[in-house]
Amino acid sequence: MSTTAFLMLASFCAFCCVALVSFELLLIRAKERIQRENRKRLGAMRPSTQVGSSVQSNPQRLFFGNLFKKREKKRLAASFERDLPACLEVIALGMQAGMGFDQAFALYTQRFNTPLAQHCCESLTVWQKGLKSRDEGMRELSDRIDIPAFRHFSSSVLRALCFGAPMTQLLMDLAQEARKEYRAKRQELVAKAPVKMLLPTGALILPAMLLLVLGPIILDLLRKMG
Repeated sequence: MSTTAFLMLASFCAFCCVALVSFELLLIRAKERIQRENRKRLGAMRPSTQVGSSVQSNPQRLFFGNLFKKREKKRLAASFERDLPACLEVIALGMQAGMGFDQAFALYTQRFNTPLAQHCCESLTVWQKGLKSRDEGMRELSDRIDIPAFRHFSSSVLRALCFGAPMTQLLMDLAQEARKEYRAKRQELVAKAPVKMLLPTGALILPAMLLLVLGPIILDLLRKMG
């Protein structure tokens, strides 16, 4: 019975490892399938009622879709927070060289190829063509980017443009604050990493190490008892 229990424990650990790998593969395949279906749905331009009924008939698709949307939103937010200090510094240097705000803003969108630059380029094109005012475009841009640092930048720029206040030093200060905030969040994630590693360590690595160390001893005791 002891040998059987030992073998069952080893099989259970192997099953846990295989289950985790299979779950990750399942998530990847589900993400690829959802992306293909979204592309087909957009290409075919189906009515919204059909899309809603198909989502309700597939709760797994809804669950994985929401999961990947949350991950993508977090990834974009981290990208915005990382690129925002460079954006503010480029705008500040452009205005220090004699450019207007729109020209300095366009300089950043032309020189950088980041998600933040793409969003800024879209909004800048809208208000330069006269489709919306600069105030409306900046507010909608801050709503789309949806990070506190950019919202602070947008409100400060609109207030400075309204009253004619100098913005070079203001933008430099905002860039330093955004960089400090981004660094603090990265340090917080690094500090949380050991805590997150406790669960896989205790569930997978520790049982395997115990089997590796205690396995030969247990087998020798079973041979002597037999």
